[in-house]
Amino acid sequence: MKYLLSILILLFGFTVTAQVTTKIENDPLFGKDCYYMQSLPKEAKIKGVLFLVPGFLESPTAVTAQSTIVQEANKRGLAVAMVNLTPSNESFPIDKKSINTLGEMIADFYRKNKLQPALDLYLGGFSIGGTAALKFYSEKNKDIKISKVFAIDPPLDMVRLRKSLLKGREKSFVVKLDTLNSEHKQQEQSLKELSVYNPDYTALNMLPDYRSTALRIYSEPDILWWINYRGMDLSDMNVTDCAGYINKLKQKSQDNKVELVLTKDRGLRNNTQKHPHSWSIAEPVDLIIWLLAK
Repeated sequence: MKYLLSILILLFGFTVTAQVTTKIENDPLFGKDCYYMQSLPKEAKIKGVLFLVPGFLESPTAVTAQSTIVQEANKRGLAVAMVNLTPSNESFPIDKKSINTLGEMIADFYRKNKLQPALDLYLGGFSIGGTAALKFYSEKNKDIKISKVFAIDPPLDMVRLRKSLLKGREKSFVVKLDTLNSEHKQQEQSLKELSVYNPDYTALNMLPDYRSTALRIYSEPDILWWINYRGMDLSDMNVTDCAGYINKLKQKSQDNKVELVLTKDRGLRNNTQKHPHSWSIAEPVDLIIWLLAK
């Protein structure tokens, strides 16, 4: 929701199409209570790998309760891993430790499933999980080849996010953001450095290259919903960060394959509750077709 961080969908009791998943743990490698859930396609040949990072407080399998992205990926031969980068996903997974843990999980997934390193890797996430996906690409793309990246309504400017959180229902989440300042820097400086994009800090030479891969960011800018149900306005919405980031990437190079997808009336939680900050704004079939397109 930007509220991204909203107490999301800890969807106990929500009925969904059964999806066979396996929990993969490795405390020495990932850390205690950090793990991933894997869902493999039925056919023997795996055509690619999709890693998904859930939102704050979401379980890794929340995506299967809110969207058919995993099912559609499996149907088209993609293996899927849904990650838990911090214990119970109770911290924002955008610090160095979380980014490194994601890298360890990707390597572990390829190793355990005996996959060739050249097999296409796709990366995406929802809310702060989408932020983590973009940070991972930005910091690790020279070490790990990532074919395509997507993020669903991610907050990219942590300075803006902190101000917005203080205005809304999630004031307590500010503490989670502040704990990431482990080096005890000046607060705003720390937040700028944590950001994927901050208009006063992010220079062109700091931006990653998207010429040989592709990026898609989804957002549903339902301003009236935010005004009526959260007492917030456009300046509090993640779409402001996302638009600024896409614009900056295009300024860096017109050859960057980046796009901002704006949706309307797609945001639903539990298939019934209107909420523009939701997994559902990314249409699953279209998303997977885009991922697999060469």
